[in-house]
Amino acid sequence: MTEPPARPPMADFWREEVLRRAGQALQGRVVGLWEATADSVVPIAISGGRPLPDTAPKEINEAMRRWRIPIPTGSRWLACRLDMGRWCIAPVRSDVPAPPPGGMERRKKERMALELAGLCLGLIEERFQAGGAAAEPASS
Repeated sequence: MTEPPARPPMADFWREEVLRRAGQALQGRVVGLWEATADSVVPIAISGGRPLPDTAPKEINEAMRRWRIPIPTGSRWLACRLDMGRWCIAPVRSDVPAPPPGGMERRKKERMALELAGLCLGLIEERFQAGGAAAEPASS
């Protein structure tokens, strides 16, 4: 069995930075990056600050099943707990989501923030998987 290629340190830096900024955009809420296994989703990284509640994996799995969201093994998702048991979830992807039906945006600002963060993470992962050279982080 061969080992998967090691993640470049810059990939980890950018993942943490996107999670941190998503948490800021969501008024300091914890944002988690989750990966689908054969039968559930499991946390792989969280934004800084408070830890995820112990019930988070169960709540997210139940929400995704209730919404009948297809969850391919290996897919990644961003999730943020809005209040007790209510989550906002968006996929990590490198393609832009389809426009809303009729051109009228109905997604809430929390969902849009996670959609954009998921797009950023998807593009970052795609770049590092393709072996592209990463730019050094800019100091702000």
